[in-house]
Amino acid sequence: TLGLGIGATTTLFGVANAVLLKPLPYARPEGIAVLWSAWKGFDQTWLSWDEYEAWDAEIAAFEDVALFTDGNITLTAGDVPERIRYGSVGSHLFPILGVAPLYGRNFTEAEDRPNGDRVIILSHELWQRSFNADPAIVGQAIQVDGSAATVIGIMPAGFKLPLDFGRDGPTLAWMPNATDAESEGATPGPAMTPGGGGSHGWYGVARLAPGATVELANQQLANRVAELTRDGILPESRQFRAFSVGVNEQVTGRIRPVLLITMGAVVLLLLIACANVAALLLVRGEHRRRELAVRVALGAGSARLSRLLLTESTLLAVAGGVVGIGIATLGAAGARRFAPAAFPRIAETQVDGVMIAVAIVVTMVTALLAGIFPALHSTRVAPASDLREGGKGATVGAARLRWRQGLVTMEIALAVVLVVGAGLMVRTVRNLLAVDRGFDGRGVLSMQVSTPSTWYPDSIQVAAFWSELTRQVGALPQVVATGAVRQVPLASEMGDWGLAVEGYVPPAGQSTPGDWQVVTPGYFETMGLRLVEGRFLDARDDMAAPPALVVSRSFVKAYLPDRSAIGARVRIGSNQPNPPPYTIVGVVDDVRHNGLTRTVKPQFYATLAQFAKAPGSTRRTMHLVLRVDGSPTAMIAPIRQVIRGIDPRLPVSEIQVWDDVLAAAMAEQAFAMRLLSLFGTLALGLALLGVFGAVSQVVTQRQHEFGIRAALGATPLTLVRLSLGTGLRQVVVGLAAGVVVALLATRLLQQLLHGVGASDPLTFASVAVLTAVATLVASLIPAWRVARQPPSTVLFEG
Repeated sequence: TLGLGIGATTTLFGVANAVLLKPLPYARPEGIAVLWSAWKGFDQTWLSWDEYEAWDAEIAAFEDVALFTDGNITLTAGDVPERIRYGSVGSHLFPILGVAPLYGRNFTEAEDRPNGDRVIILSHELWQRSFNADPAIVGQAIQVDGSAATVIGIMPAGFKLPLDFGRDGPTLAWMPNATDAESEGATPGPAMTPGGGGSHGWYGVARLAPGATVELANQQLANRVAELTRDGILPESRQFRAFSVGVNEQVTGRIRPVLLITMGAVVLLLLIACANVAALLLVRGEHRRRELAVRVALGAGSARLSRLLLTESTLLAVAGGVVGIGIATLGAAGARRFAPAAFPRIAETQVDGVMIAVAIVVTMVTALLAGIFPALHSTRVAPASDLREGGKGATVGAARLRWRQGLVTMEIALAVVLVVGAGLMVRTVRNLLAVDRGFDGRGVLSMQVSTPSTWYPDSIQVAAFWSELTRQVGALPQVVATGAVRQVPLASEMGDWGLAVEGYVPPAGQSTPGDWQVVTPGYFETMGLRLVEGRFLDARDDMAAPPALVVSRSFVKAYLPDRSAIGARVRIGSNQPNPPPYTIVGVVDDVRHNGLTRTVKPQFYATLAQFAKAPGSTRRTMHLVLRVDGSPTAMIAPIRQVIRGIDPRLPVSEIQVWDDVLAAAMAEQAFAMRLLSLFGTLALGLALLGVFGAVSQVVTQRQHEFGIRAALGATPLTLVRLSLGTGLRQVVVGLAAGVVVALLATRLLQQLLHGVGASDPLTFASVAVLTAVATLVASLIPAWRVARQPPSTVLFEG
């Protein structure tokens, strides 16, 4: 029992140490902030180039600001192409983070401009894996998206950008942004483009000036935004905000509540384990009262007896500590393997000196908690009376049971808290699984493929590639349907695009945004989207056909509430001169793309072939999706073979089975549910053992009395009722105390819950009934066993 409590506590501390306590791999991380924008409908989103230049020049709390974004590139090392995640970064970014390449150098400002030299910095992992950790690769050219890029540096092991923590898969290379205000269509210099600051698509990182804080930076940002709003540069109706978040908060803020909750749960479990062991030691002390009375009669004082008993409990705790370290070793390995990818730095969890030290401290605390009460109680012996109470049938007074009954009551109360928390999380996960996602992803496999401009210079070739790929994949055995999409639902952030909807006039100062998807024919059928009106996009919507759109139910509600959507015309890119009009040909149900609990916004879908007509580049990176009659993973190898047959230069990446995508979308809640369910089950089990032991002790010590009562005519049922009195009182008090504590404690779960309140009556009532029934059964077993013994057996043995 002690090993279980110590092991669980040590494991959770190891996870918290890796995730929350270890410093990030940056110089003075407390002086780094991540920048964000927000406005009506967007709680947190990217920066524009204008905002970057303005905040860099005008916010005194920022010493320097840099931008970065991310994406994927095709890297060819040897004969095998590989699709990897890369970062597009400004030349100031690495200095702001205080990290320099292990070999080579950083980007220069000249390389961070259009037409600069094509250079790349490799991660330590990629350098070791693909280039045999050869420092001579620095200065050599490698193939990136079909053209040469010179390797100028190798980053240190473990380096990540702030937004890389918690992602599934690392960033393996970095290249310069190679852009400026002109290429971004922004106002040159630190001036905001009237109307909203331009297109938002960048992450921002700032180094705070000496003495500045995140709070000061946010105050200065708020003041500047207020000035821009008063001057009419930012529309008041947009409710624009700019803010910064400390890099530690950015990396761990979202996951910190889950870890703190589970840490609290494991502490409760440890207390229950200590109470359980203390109760067992109290029983052992009762059986040793004659021995202790003899020691006192021979001259041993209370201090000597206390040292004896505490030494025994310490040896017990040390043995538990050894077991606990073994459990913690397995727990750390389990955390690395099974914890969701959303947990940043979870892979750094390991049994090190810190965890061993924590295990030792927890062991000593456990020895004290488990041993102090039994020691205090057992040393209160009176040789004259205790030596006379040596008969096996002697009845023990209520005072000698008070400590143990109190400990068992505490176990029940703490177990109720954990089981209620587990119940709330179980209901949350069930509610998330029941959320109408707007599509059916069962049996769906997805993978990313990109068509670099070096090999596919125009949109005609890109469209032809995807048409051929979906045709060949669709012909494979077990493939029910196939298509392609820009972003897989629930696996990415969709983002929006400015629109002009014919006949809709937005309120003054407001735009007409729409979350956008680019698809190929077959996508809607593959993902099981529900058609509300009109038709899906299909093969007739090619480059030669009039541009067509499918929109979502929310789109119609927001922009076309009083007329039929079919036939309405929409222009994509409302800030561009004369964008081509699209005609709405269909309406589908809303898709929960950005999260199971996020607000669904207006959405629109265009075909890959026709989207090139909108202002913007051809979609070169798409996700192949296919519905399979059988195991989706069994289709990975055949699809790779199909792609190699069409173009062997193109690798695949981000291979995902839909079940994994759904699991990742509710990873935090599921992780909390699993841990709280485990701890709740263990806690309830320990509490039931405590009740069982307490009732067993009572009935064993009263069995002589029960024998006399039975001899005088008492029925077994009467004796059971007498036996249950003590146990039921413990249960009632423990349940009441547990419910009160749980009402306070479960408020900490509120931000993780969905579709259920922190004080949900059904959950509390269910837990109360479950605990009452379980403890009643635990009480009945020893009571019924003693009540059924023949009186002659009990009296003769007494």
